[in-house]
Amino acid sequence: MIKKLCVSALAAIALSACGSCSHGSTSPAVSSSPNLPLVLVADAPLPGASARFDYQEIEASTSHLIVAHMNDASVLVLNLGDASVAKLLPNIPTPRGVTSGDGRIFVTSSPSRLVIIDDTSLAEISRVATGNGPDGVGYDSADHIVGVSDQGDGAISLIADKGDGQRTQVPLGRETGNVIFDASRGGFWAAVVNASPPDQLVQIDPLSHTVVTRIDLPGCDGAHGVRLHPDGQTAFVACENNDVLARVDLGSAHAVTTAPTGSGPDVLSVDPGLGWLYVAAESGDLAVFDINQKSLVTIDREHPGDNAHSVAVDPATHRVFFPLVSGPNGKPVMRIMQPKLSTNADSGAQ
Repeated sequence: MIKKLCVSALAAIALSACGSCSHGSTSPAVSSSPNLPLVLVADAPLPGASARFDYQEIEASTSHLIVAHMNDASVLVLNLGDASVAKLLPNIPTPRGVTSGDGRIFVTSSPSRLVIIDDTSLAEISRVATGNGPDGVGYDSADHIVGVSDQGDGAISLIADKGDGQRTQVPLGRETGNVIFDASRGGFWAAVVNASPPDQLVQIDPLSHTVVTRIDLPGCDGAHGVRLHPDGQTAFVACENNDVLARVDLGSAHAVTTAPTGSGPDVLSVDPGLGWLYVAAESGDLAVFDINQKSLVTIDREHPGDNAHSVAVDPATHRVFFPLVSGPNGKPVMRIMQPKLSTNADSGAQ
C-alpha cells in the first residue's frame, strides 16, 4: 500500500473519478479540467539503495511503470495504480534508457549492453551488444528495430528483429543523448552534441541506416532529452549545459525557440490530453509548458524533490511520477503528484 500523505489530493482524485455523481449541496462543483500547481498524492516506498534513478516508461497495455534505478544496478517494474512493486530485476549495471514494444521492455545498460525483458512474465530474455555508454533508447514498432543512443561513441545503434538481430551503428557526432521514434516520418530522432557548435537534432532512417536530416539548435548547449509534440510538427530538446528547453520546428523552416528551465534539464514527459510538457532537471526543479501554444509558454514551476531529474506522466489519469533518492524517511520513494482540480470556489463562484 502507498503511504497517504495528502488527504486533500486524494479527495480531489476521488472527485475526478466520480465524474457527475452527486456530493450534496455543500460540496463545490468540480470542473473536468485540472489546473496547476501539482498536489501531492502519495510517496510509495521503493526498494534498493538511496541512489540515482534515470528514465521511466509507462506501459499502458500492462498498467506498469518501468523505472531504471541507475546507481542501484536494478530495474523496477511498478504497478501503475499505486506504484507498488510488481518485479525487481537486479544485477543490471547502470540501467539508463527504457522503452517498450512488441511485448518487450528494452533497457540500456553500461558499459555496452541492451537488456531485453518480457513484458508479461517480467523475465529477462537476453542481453545484446550496443556501442559504448548506451543512454536513451527508442523502438520502431513498424520495422521492429531498436534504436540505442551510444552516448560514448556519439552514434546510434540500430538493432533489428526486436533486438535479436544484426546491429548497425550510425555515427552522428561527438556525443548522443536521448533518442525517440517518429512514427509519422518512419525514423528516429536523436539529440547530438558535436565537436563544434551548434548541437543538433538528427533524423535517422532505420532501414537505410543513414542520416536524413540535421537540424541546428542555436542557443542549445548540451542537447540531451528529446520528446515529440503529439501533433508531430515540433520536437522538444532539453539543453542540459545552459538550462534551456528548445522547441524545434520539424517542417521546412526548422525554427528553434528556447525558454529557461531548472538547472540541468534532463527527462521530458508529455501529457497529450492536457497539452502539457513536463521538464525535470538535475536541480530537482520542474518546469511545465503549455504546448497548445505556438511558442514556449511556462505555466508552472515547482520543486517536487531534490534530484528529481526524472519524470513520467500517465495520460489516462494525469498523475505525474518522480522517483526520489530520499523521501521523508530518508529512503527511496516514488513521489506521485497530480494537477489540482478546478472548483467553483477557485473561479470565484458563490
